[in-house]
Amino acid sequence: MLFSRGVTKIKALIVDKGTVELRDTPVPRPDPDRDEILIRVKKAGICSTDFEVIEGMINFSGVLGHEFVGVVENDPSGGLEGKRVVGEINIPCWECSRCQKNQYKHCLNIETLGMRRRDGVFAEFLTLPRSNVHLVPKSITDNEAVFTEPLAAAVEIAEQYHLKPSEPITIIGDGRLGLVTARALWGMGYSIEVIGRHQDKLATLDLPGITAHLEADFPAEKHTDLPVVIEASGSTSGLEKALQLTAPRGKIIYKTTTAQSHEINLADLAIDEIQLLGSRCGPFAPALNLLARNDLHLEELITAEYSLDEAKLALKKAAQKSSLKVILKP
Repeated sequence: MLFSRGVTKIKALIVDKGTVELRDTPVPRPDPDRDEILIRVKKAGICSTDFEVIEGMINFSGVLGHEFVGVVENDPSGGLEGKRVVGEINIPCWECSRCQKNQYKHCLNIETLGMRRRDGVFAEFLTLPRSNVHLVPKSITDNEAVFTEPLAAAVEIAEQYHLKPSEPITIIGDGRLGLVTARALWGMGYSIEVIGRHQDKLATLDLPGITAHLEADFPAEKHTDLPVVIEASGSTSGLEKALQLTAPRGKIIYKTTTAQSHEINLADLAIDEIQLLGSRCGPFAPALNLLARNDLHLEELITAEYSLDEAKLALKKAAQKSSLKVILKP
């Protein structure tokens, strides 16, 4: 075991006031009062949210990152050591008024991996409460499992808003979020259209049941009656595009979390009686079940893989517009 070997320091990528440094930090120790376990990180994915943390849009200092697959190194309660796992990123208090209403991901005292009061996963090891951890089926590869968190956020859309399989879904955005969302909903049996600006990224959606369009070839004036539009572009202008495309009494599901401000006229929202709905994180169990049942071609989205020692190079690569998912391997 790690502790019995006398290991006291691990490598971790730390963000602090806009700077990012690889440092030696103390080994995290599971808190028995919170039923925590120690996990060795096998692979971690770099997400757009990580850049928002670095840029100060999310106020956080500590270990960066929240997407991972790992192996349980130490389980004080026993039973999970050696098991391959993924972990939900939000740790609620279970006691506040929102938790009492089962609104755990909106907990008033929430901790979030790599974002809020909780060290993240760009490290050799991390701790998580047992209740956050899910076993990864043997049929799922590490390169698939590392997508569980964004996949869960995509699966949540259908479950949260009870989308009908007969309803065609249009997704705005061909970045990491849009492409994972398209694959998730496609795997659930929905008919999917994706609108994007990059032919090479749209080409990864060459799957039966998904139609991809360059934005320039999909003018809003010719496509104004779409029943469900998911805005996943990460752009401040994405909501305007969604309003132009959505049918009267249709739904816009908003996934973009940019911190940039943008002026927009929402009159059409009222005039056309359009529902504007937010959606964020989702539960991992349905996402893992979906992965176990379907080949979602997620590994095609991996642009590059770097060691933790090369973390700064990995961040540079992930920041390039041509990149999709960049993986860190401690």
